[in-house]
Amino acid sequence: MKKAATIFFILHIFCLHLILAGEEDEVFVIHKSADPIEFDGIVNEPAWASAGPLPVLMYQPNHGNAPSEKTEIYITYDQDYLYLAGKLYYNNGARIIATSKKRDILPMDRGNDYLGILLDTFSDNENAYCFQTTPAGIRCDFSVFNDAREQLEMMPFNESWNTYWDVKSTVGDSLWEVEIQIPFTSLRFQSTDGVVTMGMTVWRFISSKQERIIFPIMSNELGMFSYWRPSQAKKVVFEGVTRKNPVYVTPYVLGGIEQVSEINAQNTEYVMDSDPKLTGGLDLKYALTSNMTMDFTANTDFAQVEVDNQMINVSRFDLFFPEKRQFFLERSSLFDFKTGFNDQMFYSRRIGLFEGNIVPIYGGLRMIGRAGKWDVGVMDMQTAGIDYRDEDTDSLMYLEAANHGVARLRRQVFNPRSYLGGMVTSIADVNGQYNINAGFDGNININGNDYLNINYARTFENGTGTGGGDFNRDKFYISWLKRSDVGFGYEFNLSRKGKYHNPEMGFEWFEDYTSGFAEFRYGWVNNGESANILKSMLNCWTWIQKRNDGFQTDLAFFTPGWSFTTKDGYFGLFMLMNRYEATVDTFEISDNMYFPPDKYFFSVNEGFLSTPANKFLSLMAQWSLGTYYDGAMATIGPLRFTARPSSSLQFGLDYTYNIIDVPKRNLHYQSHLARLKTEFTFTTRLSLLAFFQYSSDERFGINNVRLRYNPREGNDLYLVFNQSYNSDLTREIPYLPFNDRMSVLLKYTHTFIFNK
Repeated sequence: MKKAATIFFILHIFCLHLILAGEEDEVFVIHKSADPIEFDGIVNEPAWASAGPLPVLMYQPNHGNAPSEKTEIYITYDQDYLYLAGKLYYNNGARIIATSKKRDILPMDRGNDYLGILLDTFSDNENAYCFQTTPAGIRCDFSVFNDAREQLEMMPFNESWNTYWDVKSTVGDSLWEVEIQIPFTSLRFQSTDGVVTMGMTVWRFISSKQERIIFPIMSNELGMFSYWRPSQAKKVVFEGVTRKNPVYVTPYVLGGIEQVSEINAQNTEYVMDSDPKLTGGLDLKYALTSNMTMDFTANTDFAQVEVDNQMINVSRFDLFFPEKRQFFLERSSLFDFKTGFNDQMFYSRRIGLFEGNIVPIYGGLRMIGRAGKWDVGVMDMQTAGIDYRDEDTDSLMYLEAANHGVARLRRQVFNPRSYLGGMVTSIADVNGQYNINAGFDGNININGNDYLNINYARTFENGTGTGGGDFNRDKFYISWLKRSDVGFGYEFNLSRKGKYHNPEMGFEWFEDYTSGFAEFRYGWVNNGESANILKSMLNCWTWIQKRNDGFQTDLAFFTPGWSFTTKDGYFGLFMLMNRYEATVDTFEISDNMYFPPDKYFFSVNEGFLSTPANKFLSLMAQWSLGTYYDGAMATIGPLRFTARPSSSLQFGLDYTYNIIDVPKRNLHYQSHLARLKTEFTFTTRLSLLAFFQYSSDERFGINNVRLRYNPREGNDLYLVFNQSYNSDLTREIPYLPFNDRMSVLLKYTHTFIFNK
């Protein structure tokens, strides 16, 4: 009885601690405008004087100081719009910089001046929408997830997300004035008796000084993107907001011609088959309530989406590509269900894409929203069957038509930074084959910056063995980390994946394993004006992975490293990766480079360096040098040169060189990968993107040219030219064609808005 009372008392104190940790700061009331605002990019209306400027401070380089340039940022709203405005002066050595007119330039590009706002519309302290603009008057919107905490090479935001809003900008010799207009209909939020609470952060970025000015002032100790952390945003209140629920109907029409080289029936030569294309489809977005949105799509086509970067993979890890398709992006982080570093139970690119082939989507439905403290997400998509060529056997296969479903539910618990939830994914094809995965997860803010993450998932499918019991259908993942880059920090995690755990709609690196990870780090931040180094960090991490069968070590890493950021915009990272691998299968990189099953010890020096982006020419460089299995490797790249001759023209050149030598087996491998991207932005509404890629490893190139006219959000005209080609025609018999695939497509979409 005493033991039970003791346990009850400990649990009571623990829960009380969590609840107290969730107490929030005092909210900031945004005043509704009593005067009309003429949306013209000139901040001279009485409404701005009534609102008064926000009390901004410097976030970097000298944290907590007054801004070096006079900065007046205002916020107000009326019945239909949220308004952000700025009178941004340049009198103390700064110069106005706008290097592009392109819609959705990279959010982290430090080569432009910015005014921006972050809105955690559901006040969930994990997700937010960001809107920022430059003196050129561009629209750059993106979503933030995972509380803006980067993990491995994954950035915690998606710049492909778009919504309806507008901006007006005027530029003088030493003054940039700007007004941003965001319709409340473009935001998802909860209203209680006309009162809406959100998290909000606003910022000004002065590129020539690499200076960020912010409201509210927040800690700069929480990682690379601390200033975009929803959990650090100021809680603000809007009163008297009654949101309309419009219907957005977006039909599209697409026409053109596609030519594909197919081998003839006699297998003697390739012939070019021309396929005229004329089709159409429909997307519909309906706000069921202010906090619940339904998306419907029919005969979905993604011809306007920019092609993925080609990559040369010299590791045993699969490559991860981010989602770019609009239908899947709004609050996409709701469907995040992490089961490892990059592993996740749902990966939207499994729908409509298969082994490099586009799978037609007949249609689908997606509904997301929030009710009280509950997040709700449901998705259902139907794909067609396709013929495809298996990459391993080079034989013709058929992928059956299938239904893809996802259901997600989670709830805030204990405090505003913690949740518990669950998710189910399912694939069922026309032959009755199914794959279902179900799991629960939790992310608990234990204390300060300490978080405990617990995930568990199980697979249910027909045709799978049960050897070793149902435990072999399971996967669990437990992690404990401190979300801070200053002072002493740490992260620990443990995971196990069973032999028959198979999330077909997910992303997984390995099969049938148990792994553990530990990282220790110590970081510094220099807020004084004398030091040039803004941040630096020493860290060391180790990762051990074992096969469940026999529990032998499959992978082991021990990696010390150091990183730094300077106040004028340089960034560097250096690591010594000591690695052990025990392979059970032959690992092939190419026809003339392979590694047989064995036990290998090797070490690689890795580094990354980037120069300030506010110059005419900037550079990013990455390299890996060292031993590699039973040989040696050097990877130089990607080397990225970016030139910005004007705000209408930008060039980017990426180059990667790989060389691997295994002298004792007389094996040699080298590869070149080059990408050239040219952006012509005639105006903020009209742009031309030319993207050329070539891989010597694949002896294959891809060209993509897109002309886009975007007179307003929701109305788009795309002229797209795609070409893929072979460079070594004699490597196969019969000889390969130069043109593998070529298409010219014209796509027009027009959005009709019906107010309900």
